[in-house]
Amino acid sequence: MKKILLTAVAICCASVSFAQAPRTQGPTPEQKAINTTSTTDLQDWMRYLTSEECRGRLTGDIGYDRAAQFVADQFKAWGLEPGGDKGTYFQDFEHPYTIVTSTEGYFHLHMPMGSDWVTKEYDYPDNYMVGGTSDTGLIEQSEMIYVGYGITAPELGYDSYKGLDVKGKVVVCERDVPYTGQDEDKQRAWMPYQYHSNKMTNAYEHGAAGLVYISTSGNPNPGFNKGFIYCCVGEAAVKDMFAGTGKTHEAVVEQMKKTLKPISFKLNTKCDIKAFGEFHPEGVGHNVVGILRGSDPTLAPEYLTLGGHLDHIGFQPYLCEGATDNASGSVIVMGAAKNLATSGFKPKRTIIFSLFGGEETGLIGSKWMADHPVMPNENCKALINIDCLSVGYGFSASVASKNNSLWEYMENAAAKVDRPFMRRQGRDKIVTRPRTDEANFFLKGVPTVAPSAYGSTVRPPYHIPGDTMDYVNFDLVRDAVKWMTYALMDLSTDSNLKIYKKF
Repeated sequence: MKKILLTAVAICCASVSFAQAPRTQGPTPEQKAINTTSTTDLQDWMRYLTSEECRGRLTGDIGYDRAAQFVADQFKAWGLEPGGDKGTYFQDFEHPYTIVTSTEGYFHLHMPMGSDWVTKEYDYPDNYMVGGTSDTGLIEQSEMIYVGYGITAPELGYDSYKGLDVKGKVVVCERDVPYTGQDEDKQRAWMPYQYHSNKMTNAYEHGAAGLVYISTSGNPNPGFNKGFIYCCVGEAAVKDMFAGTGKTHEAVVEQMKKTLKPISFKLNTKCDIKAFGEFHPEGVGHNVVGILRGSDPTLAPEYLTLGGHLDHIGFQPYLCEGATDNASGSVIVMGAAKNLATSGFKPKRTIIFSLFGGEETGLIGSKWMADHPVMPNENCKALINIDCLSVGYGFSASVASKNNSLWEYMENAAAKVDRPFMRRQGRDKIVTRPRTDEANFFLKGVPTVAPSAYGSTVRPPYHIPGDTMDYVNFDLVRDAVKWMTYALMDLSTDSNLKIYKKF
């Protein structure tokens, strides 16, 4: 009897224990959000964006349109609300563009040698690149004139063309401006002359037949001039141009920076330039915008934006895939969007996901959105812009000092991913040419974050063919998606979020 009683008690206790055991629960929406996007997703998306079908994603070109439609289709499938024009995912803006139509272009330099001339060709893309906004044409045996920075600025007392007759000739021009100081008034005064299109139009208006630009990177910036031919060259070609002048390129540039006075002179060389460009003034660009609406009636009118540029430079004249710049940023934005939109996560604040067009041609798409915001700029608590985040091992973020509370969110999110984090002090003012999309929103008073990676031992090719998926560290990209997901979850749910900003 005693044995039977003990057995009954044991069964009873076991039943009570089983009844009181907690039920097994599935992952929370927050836990789902971190692991929804896979490395395979990221690779598949990037493989399409860098494919021949997307043609290098030059804004305005059909290849960019295909890339934009691809992203919009994903946003729709994930349940994001359209944030573009007329109920679409596209925010359109005017965007004239030029495509390079042939691989048959070239640059030849003719150099005197005694009573004869020798002709030299230069390797592509290290010492010769086509002009991304050149017209179609051929220049042969043209005289060459070095015009320094190619600037005519009467208000600054600076004229690279003073006393020169460049009509029908080819001018050789530096990029940027000679002023490198920190005086903000002077930086502002020089800023308009930093743009490539300004230099080319100035040469055109002085009657030059063409321009040789000292910079070996593909340049799709707008500024087409009918009949004007140009190309880009590297230091090997420049050294040959300066041979026999009694000057070195390095010394001349240093002198112009030191004195802020132009140095221009006739070179002893002649050149041939053959170019193939087709201008499309009717071009239209698109920002792709999806919205995850906030669930809190009080906080939903506030919002966060995660963005990056979708475009690259097209064919120059071979396919420029732009894997790092900026298919990497594009898939990170897409990955965070999928994580948050499909996991059941409910942000209190609204989150906008935006992929910008026209970055490579002068931050045109982001400026359009900053001027025509989807929601009021003053309601944006932070804009995070991803550009070229695909190589290295650690994370970093640039934040203006007046918005430095944003660092905590970025650092805490990086710690959750188990990546080292480094703070970078951002600028509190922009007085020179803006270089990244987030700058256009910063100028409107929006607190911005510019994430990046560090620790790379290699640098992918920049604005030339070769920026391929082979350079991309997909472990880093996958963790960057998690990093952004954690940061957006924290920023969108913190009821006490306080970020200084002044409108």
